[in-house]
Amino acid sequence: MVRTESRQLRFVWLLPTAALILMGTGCGGGGAATGASAPPKVQALDSAGVRSASPSGDRTDLATLAATPAATPSASGSPDLLHMALTTVNAYFEEINKASLEGRVADVSATAMPGCQTCALDIGVTQNFHSQGGHTDVGPLAVSPLTLGPSGEKAITAQMTVAIRAVRLLDTTGNVIKTYPAQPPRAATAMLWLTAAGWRIENVLYSRGPS
Repeated sequence: MVRTESRQLRFVWLLPTAALILMGTGCGGGGAATGASAPPKVQALDSAGVRSASPSGDRTDLATLAATPAATPSASGSPDLLHMALTTVNAYFEEINKASLEGRVADVSATAMPGCQTCALDIGVTQNFHSQGGHTDVGPLAVSPLTLGPSGEKAITAQMTVAIRAVRLLDTTGNVIKTYPAQPPRAATAMLWLTAAGWRIENVLYSRGPS
């Protein structure tokens, strides 16, 4: 199985992410949209999937997990585990949309690994909405049905397209703070690892141009 570090170096250049597409352009509120605020530091997860008091490494040590009683089973040939991978990715995007609608900062600790670059950017978008005292009128991300790619012992990919809906940022009384235009769908691939706490997204990689 390809090591995490080499995969990350190979794919990181494919960003920008949907978050940057969303925040990179806009109108309304008297000026162009600003970029997302610096995202909050993603806290590490312990072996039970709970946020630890202090950050640890960028990703779970799968070799260590495999040597402990809490070791996870192989993803290969397990329909239930493959279904859970799809559920994890869907839950991630649902949390970004829900947080945007509610005007709060998204919490993706149950679906993403510490160090996920795309996730930090998506969290930063919701933080930007929150810092402006607003919430969106619709969930900003429109995600197509997911399909699974090849799976390894503890790794799998999920493919989809992600489009940016036209979004109005509203204050608590319903007044428009700012508007953001729609963006066409882009092909995306979520990279997941199977940890003792379940599937976690390592990164979401977007194509450079519309699909």
